[in-house]
Amino acid sequence: MKFTATTIAAIAAVLPLANAWIFSTCSGQWDGEHNKGCTNSSCKSGDTIDWENEWFSDCVLRVYSDSSCSNQIGIASDDWNDHSLSKSMGSFQVSSCDS
Repeated sequence: MKFTATTIAAIAAVLPLANAWIFSTCSGQWDGEHNKGCTNSSCKSGDTIDWENEWFSDCVLRVYSDSSCSNQIGIASDDWNDHSLSKSMGSFQVSSCDS
């Protein structure tokens, strides 16, 4: 039996996702399927973070320099594999996830 892109997409659509996204920082790891409000996570400039976003997910990562999610320093919807911070990070949030 040949698998076409349409067949694979149909199968993927009915399989449950373990996590729509995973975010790893120097101070912890978070994952989920839904939005995540402002979360404190401090890392220094030069530290590495990793954002993995599941295929077909609309989730967006926003990184902030302060602890109250008011001074955005980065944004990603696609994966950020081993991303080196150019500025210190104080918090993050995940938004725009499909419900």
